[in-house]
Amino acid sequence: MSIKTFWYLTQADGDFPWSPGGLYPVDGQRQIELAKTIDDGGFEGALVATWSNDPFLSATWAASHTSRMKFLVAVYANMTPARLLAEKALTFDAFSGGRLMINSVNGRDNILTKYDMNVEHDRRYELGEQYWADFRRYYREGTESNFPNTPLRVDSADGHTVPLWGTGDSPAGLENSGKVLDAYLVMSRETSFVKEKFDGARAAAAAAGREFTDFGALSGVIVRPNRDEAIERFRSLFEKAGIDQITDVLDNAVRRRTGGKQDLSTFTARDAQRQGWVDTIVAGKIPEPDDLYIGDGLYAGITAWSPLDIFATGSSAVYYVGDPDEITGHVHDLQARTGLTSLILAGWPLIDEAKQVAEHLIPRLA
Repeated sequence: MSIKTFWYLTQADGDFPWSPGGLYPVDGQRQIELAKTIDDGGFEGALVATWSNDPFLSATWAASHTSRMKFLVAVYANMTPARLLAEKALTFDAFSGGRLMINSVNGRDNILTKYDMNVEHDRRYELGEQYWADFRRYYREGTESNFPNTPLRVDSADGHTVPLWGTGDSPAGLENSGKVLDAYLVMSRETSFVKEKFDGARAAAAAAGREFTDFGALSGVIVRPNRDEAIERFRSLFEKAGIDQITDVLDNAVRRRTGGKQDLSTFTARDAQRQGWVDTIVAGKIPEPDDLYIGDGLYAGITAWSPLDIFATGSSAVYYVGDPDEITGHVHDLQARTGLTSLILAGWPLIDEAKQVAEHLIPRLA
């Protein structure tokens, strides 16, 4: 069975965007080039995530320069009035040929408070259930002109809806996923982790009398014709950042998570492997790729949104690393054991690595 492969469409780009001097400046023309690379490369589409840019505007900008790729646009429930979001979605689909998808984001307190959304965690899910029901109703009804002298309407194509993707780990999040989402997503980890999450989501959907259309996982990827070349590129993720940068980022993360009670040198990881990474970094060394292998084809790495996962909290800072047949074999095994239907992948620089995936993985996964 084929795998639908998505890429990342974001301004968080660069040779090594997590290291000093490694982040590209904001550039609309490079976004167009990236979108065209995704469109021409056979990807199903791209996730347009919530960074400092507006994801809906970013998707609209890219859609006008592409013809087939879909746009999985991250949207915070209740941040935009449901009717207004439906009008935006109807317009986007009318102009793009129905290529909009939405990634429902429940959000974190430190993000939502910037927008005066001061609602506690579980309550956000409750409000989100009604929000997405309203959105779907407004989208289905279409929108008409505020000026009755011109009977203009924008309607969806017959039977077309906007697929709603997302995740949810907590009991409230899982219940909401089963009631609301069309597709369930996880941050990639070992196969047993993914299977547990997917099984929980299936049960939540069944309890609501529903089924998911898709199950997706998010991961980094480095594919090369030769495995040794892929491993060396993976190693460079750490070498370009440098041990001082890595130590500083992880030390700050530990202090933040423990409220200042611990630093990296006093931190105790949840398992021996991660403690080994911590001990190596504290000693002023970068862990070797073999030490970062967590199983099932995945290596713990660094991404634009997450440092090395020393906390074992489901971070998506993992990578498939290897040659095309090796990575394809791991993905198909994951599919067989979990019911995976979609992958959302990323690698930096985004254009260069998308071309590698388009050449070496897309034909095998599709």
